[in-house]
Amino acid sequence: MKKLMIAAMVILLGLSWWVTFSAVTEKPMEYRRHLAEAQKYEDKGIYYDAVLEYQKALELNPDNANIYLKIAENYKSLQDETSFIQACNDAIEIGKDNEQAVLILVDYYLEKGERENAIALLKTQIEESSINGSLRAKLSSLAGGFRYLGEEYDSISNTCASCMMVQNGEEMGIIDEAGNPVIRTEYENIGLFGENGFAPVKKQGTWYYIDKNNYKRRQPDEAYEFLGTCSNGVIVAEKDGKWGYLSEDFKKMTEFEYDGATPFLNGIAGVKKGNKWALIHEDFHPFTDFGFDEIVCDEWGFCSRNEVVFVKIGEKYHLINKDGIQIGESYDSVMPFVSADPAAVMQAGKWGFVSSEGKRVLQGAFENAGSFSEIGYAPASSGGKWGFIKENGGFVIDPQFEGAKAFNQNGIAPVKENGKWRLIQLDIY
Repeated sequence: MKKLMIAAMVILLGLSWWVTFSAVTEKPMEYRRHLAEAQKYEDKGIYYDAVLEYQKALELNPDNANIYLKIAENYKSLQDETSFIQACNDAIEIGKDNEQAVLILVDYYLEKGERENAIALLKTQIEESSINGSLRAKLSSLAGGFRYLGEEYDSISNTCASCMMVQNGEEMGIIDEAGNPVIRTEYENIGLFGENGFAPVKKQGTWYYIDKNNYKRRQPDEAYEFLGTCSNGVIVAEKDGKWGYLSEDFKKMTEFEYDGATPFLNGIAGVKKGNKWALIHEDFHPFTDFGFDEIVCDEWGFCSRNEVVFVKIGEKYHLINKDGIQIGESYDSVMPFVSADPAAVMQAGKWGFVSSEGKRVLQGAFENAGSFSEIGYAPASSGGKWGFIKENGGFVIDPQFEGAKAFNQNGIAPVKENGKWRLIQLDIY
């Protein structure tokens, strides 16, 4: 009896091994058969049946991302966009580092004119994939695409503190860094919103302060010819042809003894006596002599971004640090800094760029230029037209505009076409 039981167990064990071996050997054969059948259908243009065969192969090898790509290819031939995209996404999901699947879907989006979808997919996969060299290269190749935003104006300033100054005719207003109207164009003059949340405006010859709802909020008892933005707790002002500084509540902080003055930024401002300028700290004491013929200011009146100031002595411009010391070389013309990135300077008729430490970062090669913004692009002109360059000096947007200004952190910049200024939005920034 025991011998019979042992014999039966041996037979059962042998059968189980035979079944297992058969399954192992038959599945690859069946898998290859489905792939071969699918290829036959593809060759004949019978794409749906090819898909069915590939799906059967997937049941035997569900982690093969390449089969999903074959399915996607056939759905594309069937012009079934939804199924094509789903198959590509399945391939991407299974093969996390499958750059081929991503690039196939990206190229499809580009063929369809859906750049935003292509760029969004690339950005997502670059973040999620550990192998993304080809994806980064593809994304870089798409840089420079843009679309137009918003209205046209006679002028638009560079962005400062999330605002741009706009002007139509004699009337000025403010838009935000995305190009949305904040204050409509109705003022004779307008300044930046300050630390107290108010912006100085001039209307019908009178200066006062408004909030972002365009409500009138502050007005001094005395009349002034100019009121500036509140910065470092101080307001620059002009009265009876002389300049000085006020507190937020319009109390006099200095005598009105200057022939010109700028608002404070980073604890530095410029003041003028006669025909000469000096630099002062926020204690109102000069830290340079009155020896400058000009202080270079941005469109909002600030001169001291990055704690440095461009000044003019005679026919040359120099960069002065917060200690009153000249750094770097001398220049024939300059543009103010608009960010922590390099500023545009001109020597021997060509424009290049210097850092706020006075170091040359790009040699003069352009007809004209503006300073680099925080996204690493700068406006520059060649052949009488303006475009935008990268930090290596190569154009990322070819020269095509009548004028151009810096991109802000949202990838938005003012450009001039047909005598009017409007905004462009980068696809990639």
